[in-house]
Amino acid sequence: MKKTITGRVGGMGVAAAAAAFVILGACSSESVAASGADRGDFVVRPAELTSDDYTELAEQLSEERWLEDVADVLNESLSLPVDIGMRFAECGENNAYYIPDDREIQICIEMFEGERETFAAYYDTDEEIEDAVNGSFLFTVFHEVGHALIDVLEIPFTGREEDTADSLAAWWLIDGDDGEESAISGALSFYTDPEEAGDLEESDFADEHSLSQQRYYTLTCLVYGSDPDKYANLLEDEWLTPERAEQCPAEFERLTSTWYTLLDAHLKE
Repeated sequence: MKKTITGRVGGMGVAAAAAAFVILGACSSESVAASGADRGDFVVRPAELTSDDYTELAEQLSEERWLEDVADVLNESLSLPVDIGMRFAECGENNAYYIPDDREIQICIEMFEGERETFAAYYDTDEEIEDAVNGSFLFTVFHEVGHALIDVLEIPFTGREEDTADSLAAWWLIDGDDGEESAISGALSFYTDPEEAGDLEESDFADEHSLSQQRYYTLTCLVYGSDPDKYANLLEDEWLTPERAEQCPAEFERLTSTWYTLLDAHLKE
């Protein structure tokens, strides 16, 4: 069964989407980090490639400032005690990682191929597919930023760290100007056809991540809960069940309160 899409999602360029997130700092009531000083930055490092297959793509991504624009906005918004590296890397899979020992976020360059294949099942035009890839890229980056902040800021959490990283990415994106489109793309990247959901293995239940379909519903719920009138189509088109939709505004309100509380001392004016 093909997921029904009405209207485009992820329709923001990377630079435009990243620029929207400066609003976070302006909402903080504290301008000084808990440590009393801003001693670190998000630093973009050269791509780490093991073959020549992705050299041209890596150069293009650098020229278009896919990571650089995100790093700039994060540095304008957050006070950090140490540097956090960001780079594209050739991983052999469509994935992304935060490496605590290196304090570095690695976005697998293969994700661009993988995500295009994913979104080709939902959209008809190259422009729509590229928009969705842009949005999913931003969600992935901010998910890994979540892991990095949990590490260097020693942010407390309960439950799975992966769920916490998802929640930070969703909050940061949704709280920006039209960033919820990126959150929707991130949600759609996890969607699983119900006819295929029965193919789960024991390892899927043991994984540190929630099941993909659970991540899809949680992210969709948060977008809907941020503005039920604006995103009424998510309920009408059955992206959500009515039972879950009723809870979404309260879930988004709790999410917002939680992250502003946890990051308040680290948000710049």
